Amino acid sequence: MNKKTLIAVTCCLAFSLSMPIRVNAGGAPPALVSADWSVKSAHSLATNPPSDEAEVALLNKLGSMFYTGICFSRFADLRHSGNLSLVVSASDGRFCYLSIIDKTPSGLELYGVDLARYSRGFEIEDLARNGNLELIVDTDFTGWRGLGTGPCVATWPVIYAWTGSGYTDVSIQYKGYYEQELASLKKQIAPSSFGTEEAQAPAAGQTPESAPTMVPVPLIVGESSSSSSSGHGAGVLFPAPAAASSPAAAPAATPNLRNADCTEAEAAKIERFLGISRDAGMSDAIKWANSDDPNRREFACYVLQDIGTGDAIEYLRTLSNDSDRTVAAAAKESLRAVGKGPALNTIDRAEVEQPVAGSPPK
Repeated sequence: MNKKTLIAVTCCLAFSLSMPIRVNAGGAPPALVSADWSVKSAHSLATNPPSDEAEVALLNKLGSMFYTGICFSRFADLRHSGNLSLVVSASDGRFCYLSIIDKTPSGLELYGVDLARYSRGFEIEDLARNGNLELIVDTDFTGWRGLGTGPCVATWPVIYAWTGSGYTDVSIQYKGYYEQELASLKKQIAPSSFGTEEAQAPAAGQTPESAPTMVPVPLIVGESSSSSSSGHGAGVLFPAPAAASSPAAAPAATPNLRNADCTEAEAAKIERFLGISRDAGMSDAIKWANSDDPNRREFACYVLQDIGTGDAIEYLRTLSNDSDRTVAAAAKESLRAVGKGPALNTIDRAEVEQPVAGSPPK
């Protein structure tokens, strides 16, 4: 999907990454400042992208965070202005944060994308087939307790477009896109009967401890790849490889139950968005809320918060007294969030921390 595939930086875990990139030690502006960002440039940045180091240098010069590597990036004419925008997901060593940098006649503009820390990447498409591009961002709506201990992070695609004065959530304009996404998720759910109790039991010959687990694939900092993207990004977990065994001794393949939780939650999220059912996913949320596994009870808190109905709030109140402190804290935070209304998906313009020499004055 994108120019570079740097797979899955894992959150909440301190990896020993390569040495931080030293940026502009002499105060020189990043090379990208003086580059031609126009669509019609003989050396278009879209087809001749810069190095990871150049992108990191620009981000570190403009923003308040310090980044160590690039997770995903792509140049595209998001504003339909004839000038390219840089959509870049950069790692601080724990998460991948998504930003947009626009080079305009008045200077460089930096935008931060909200709630995309666990994003599996982004897509840029002309959904309306009118020559204007939309940015589709995998956006998290559940949290993650830690390495291999809890369900995966449930995400859903939010669609943004340039609307003249900023990047706006225009998801409601593309219900057909979400109908297709929902159909795809339901195809994943139905064959394996992820929603049944039978699917949640270990396979024959497996104990709960030996059931499939998830492991992180660390970010490789400072490398770039010309291969196409796998579509995975920060916080995404992959099934751990099974121990070597003879074919006769291998247990029957079973669905990864953590992924199943997320598939169910994501499908229900889209059903609520489309207005199919206001409390879609409530039965699954109740199942998770009543689980013996505190990780699933915590997962239920985020889903119940997103449902936000009176019944969902009652379950959150019960979970706020959970014997597990983490679950109780998550439920209390979810109760506060429900009181503030639906979460807003935003792309906010950020203040440029350091004026970049060589760029037009703002």
